[in-house]
Amino acid sequence: MARPIILSNGEMAIGLNQFGMVHDFYYPYVGLENHSSERASRHRIGLFIEGAIHWLSDGTWRIKQQYIPGRLIGKTVATNEWLGFAIEFQDFVDPELNVFARNIQVINLSDRPRQAKLFLHQAFIISEAADGHDTAQYIPPMHGKSEVILHYKGRRAFMVSGKNLQTGAAFDSFSIGQFGQFSDDSSDGVWRDAEDGELARNPIERIQTDSILQYNLNFQAHDSIRLHYFLVAGKSGEESRRILDKFNSDGLLTRLMKTDQYWQKWITPARTLAEVQVSPEYRDHFLTSLLILRAMMDRRGAIMASCDTEMLKYTRDAYVDCWPRDASYVLWTFLRLGYFEEIKSFLRFASDVISDEGFFWQMYRPDATIGPNSHAYVHDGDIAPPIQTDETATMLFLFARTVQTAVKGGDKLENWYELYERLGRPMANFLLDYIDRTTKLPRPSYEVWEVLYLTTTYTTAATFGALSAAADLAEMFNETDNAIKWRNVAVEIQEASEMLWNKDRNYFYRGFWRRDSGQIDFDATIDASAFYGAWTFRLFDHKKLETAFKTLTERFYIQGNNVGLPRFEGDDYNRADPSSDGNPWFITSFWLAQYQAERGEIDFTKKVLDWANDQMTRTNVLPEQVSPIDGRMLSAAPLSWSHAEFINTCLDYGTPQNQPRRTDDAVSTQ
Repeated sequence: MARPIILSNGEMAIGLNQFGMVHDFYYPYVGLENHSSERASRHRIGLFIEGAIHWLSDGTWRIKQQYIPGRLIGKTVATNEWLGFAIEFQDFVDPELNVFARNIQVINLSDRPRQAKLFLHQAFIISEAADGHDTAQYIPPMHGKSEVILHYKGRRAFMVSGKNLQTGAAFDSFSIGQFGQFSDDSSDGVWRDAEDGELARNPIERIQTDSILQYNLNFQAHDSIRLHYFLVAGKSGEESRRILDKFNSDGLLTRLMKTDQYWQKWITPARTLAEVQVSPEYRDHFLTSLLILRAMMDRRGAIMASCDTEMLKYTRDAYVDCWPRDASYVLWTFLRLGYFEEIKSFLRFASDVISDEGFFWQMYRPDATIGPNSHAYVHDGDIAPPIQTDETATMLFLFARTVQTAVKGGDKLENWYELYERLGRPMANFLLDYIDRTTKLPRPSYEVWEVLYLTTTYTTAATFGALSAAADLAEMFNETDNAIKWRNVAVEIQEASEMLWNKDRNYFYRGFWRRDSGQIDFDATIDASAFYGAWTFRLFDHKKLETAFKTLTERFYIQGNNVGLPRFEGDDYNRADPSSDGNPWFITSFWLAQYQAERGEIDFTKKVLDWANDQMTRTNVLPEQVSPIDGRMLSAAPLSWSHAEFINTCLDYGTPQNQPRRTDDAVSTQ
C-alpha cells in the first residue's frame, strides 16, 4: 500500500500508512536512514474499551486521510461506529525542530459516560541494522524534566513522550519490550502487552526493541479528550532532550501554528500562480503534489524518487534513492513555478556527486554517496560505464534552462559561473565525447527504463536537446569555441537521427545496437519514451510526431476514457494482467496529455487529469502505475516523477479561459 501522508522538514521524514501508523521514519536525511522500514514492526495505535483492544489496523475502523490544504500537515480520522468512538490526528514534522508530533482528539460518539485507554506503540531498527546494539529505556521525571522513553544506538537517539491534557501526565503508563526472531524464540512486540488493558511497565530492554505508551481517558456522553504525542530525533540523548524541552516550552499548538505558517508562506508563489493558470478542479491536488515533492527533498539537495518502502515486502526493489533524471523532471516543475532555492540546492548536490568524467551514475543516496547499481560494465563484450547517459543529458538541459530563466528574470550571469564550471561544461563535454563517430549518435548505454543496453531514441533526443541548450549557455558565457562544437554535434545528431524512424511501423525505433562487424540490430518495440523524447526535445518534425502519436495511441487502444498508457509493448514489470502489454503508468499518460495540450486537443488532456485527480481524491498520492484489472496502486506511492508530471500537465492544460501552450515556456530547442 501507499504512504497517503508524507511529512518532512528536509532532515526528518515520516511516512504514514493507510491506518495512520508510522511506516517509514527517516533521519538524519530524507531517504536515509530508515529506522522503521518494511522490515520493522509498525507503530500500532489501539483503543482499549470495555475489556478489549481495537487496533486501527484490525479492519473495523473507517479511516479517512488528507493533507490540510496548502500545508504539509496530515489529518487522519478513524471512526468505529460499532464501538462508538472516533480518533482524529493532526500530524506534522516541525520545520525547525526534528520532532514528529501528533495532536490527537479521541471522541466518544455515544450518549453515555465511558472509560477508555489509548495505546501508542513504536518500534525501531535503528540505523537500519538489527545488530543487537539497540537500547530502549524508561527515563522517569527528574530535575524538572518530563518522563520519556529513550531509544538509542550510537549516534542516533529517539525520545518518545507526550501529554494527556486530561490527567496532565506525559503518559499514564508504559512498557518496553522486544520484537523479532531470537534464536528459537520470537516476539510480536510489546504491543501484545496492551491486549489486556494493563502494561507491565518494564523499564528497559536491548537487542531489537519497541515501546508503548498508555493514555487513560474518562469521557462524559458525547465528550472528547485531547492528548499530544512527540517523537524526537537527535544524535545523542542530550540533543534529543534539548529539542524536546524547546518543543515543550513552546507547546504543541504553538509549534503546529508555526508549521502551518511556514508552509503557507512556502506555497504562496505556487498558490498565486495556480489561481490564474490551473483549472479550479485540480488546484488542491496541484498544491498537494508540490508539497509532496518538497517533502521528498532532503535539505542538502537530493530528491528521492519515493520514500515508500512497501515494495521491499514483495520485491528486492525500492526507490528510496535520488536518480538525476527523476530529479531533473521534478526540478522542471520548480523552475516553472519559480522555486529557485530548491533548484540551487539540488545543483549544489549534483556538483558534489558528478564524476570526474562529467557523467552521473545511476542513482545516489542523500548523503552524496553512490547508490546501488543494477548495471554491469560488460555488455556482450563491450566495456563501458554502467550508466544511463540520458540522466546526464536531462541534468544538463535543466541546468541550461535554469540559468537562462534566472538571468532573464534579472539574476546576474556571474552568479551561475561556478556551477557552470563544475556542472555545465563537464556534462556537455562528456556528452560530446560519448558520440559514436560512425553513427553520429550517442554510444549505447542503459535506457530510460533501465532494462536494455543500446542507443535509444529517447537518449538521442535528450542528448540533442542538452547539447543545443549547452551551446546557448556557452554563448551567454562568451565561450564561442564551446558553443560552436556543442552545436555542431547537436546538428549532426539531428541529421543522423533519421535512422531511428521505423517506416514499417510508422513509429520511432526504441533503439539499436551496432555490432563490431558494423551490422545494426534495430529494436522495433513501440516505447512511449521514444515519442516523448522526440517531441519534448524537438528532435523530429511535427509530421513524424503526429504519425507516431497516432501509431502509439492505436497500438495501446487509447480512446474514450481509456487513457492509461503502458511504458512499452510487453512490459512485464509488476504486470498485474499477464495477457496485457503492461500496467498503465501515470508518467507516460501525462506525456500524451501534455502533447495534446500543446496541439490544442484539451479534451484528451482533461481526461488524463481527471483520472489522476480521482486517484488523489481517494489516496492523496499518485503511484508509479496501477493495475488494469482493479485500479489498485502498484509499485511505489507516492512517486516524485508522477507528481511532477501531474503539475506540468495542470500547467499545460491551464484554465478554460486561459489555455497556455508549452511551446513558449518549456523545452523547445529550436
